[in-house]
Amino acid sequence: MLGGETMLRRVERGFTLIEVVVVFAILAVLTAVVLPSFSGWMAAQRLKQGARSVADAFHFARAEAIRTNHRYVVFFETITAEDPAGNALEDAAGNPVPVLVLDDGPVATANCEIDAGETTLTPVPILDGVSWGVSKATAAAPLDDPGAVLSNGTSFVDPAGNDVNWVAFRPDGVPVGFDDTCTFGQTGSGGGGVYVTDGRRDYAITLSPLGGVRIHAWEEVSGSWTN
Repeated sequence: MLGGETMLRRVERGFTLIEVVVVFAILAVLTAVVLPSFSGWMAAQRLKQGARSVADAFHFARAEAIRTNHRYVVFFETITAEDPAGNALEDAAGNPVPVLVLDDGPVATANCEIDAGETTLTPVPILDGVSWGVSKATAAAPLDDPGAVLSNGTSFVDPAGNDVNWVAFRPDGVPVGFDDTCTFGQTGSGGGGVYVTDGRRDYAITLSPLGGVRIHAWEEVSGSWTN
């Protein structure tokens, strides 16, 4: 009976200070274990989202070029955040964007520049912790130029072989390279890659010379890219 009364009084009195401290200690340990894992998972998801968004930009530009019979250009905020004429890559509100898709209009009037009134799309949001380039990868992705400078974030070149931050899609959907005077290369000159990283993982998005798009992830263990 005495034991029962003692237990009853303890329940009525609530938790002791020691019990509260123990509970908080357990919560602290769980937080220390779970939070880094959750944060790492969130960072990985942001990086994947960024890679998929770049791939979507290619898919969209190619599909719209074919549908509208227009030339479409995809610009990247990598080597420079401008088009060939020095126009900044910005959304409708004037905010810088990492990727901009431009409807450059019919080939007869297209000039490879962002002109007033032209339709632009910013399909890739600025993602916290995601940047251009690589942190772990030591080789170019499959289908990309083996000599690509990965730290540039993109490996597209103009007809003379100079690094540029853009690629165009012809009305037939084939990507082609061009220089700052809007001089275009031949069929097959538009292949290249885009590289994104969060400091722990690297992704590559490759565009084949005929318009195919692939996403690759760098595997540190094997030292190679996987699809």
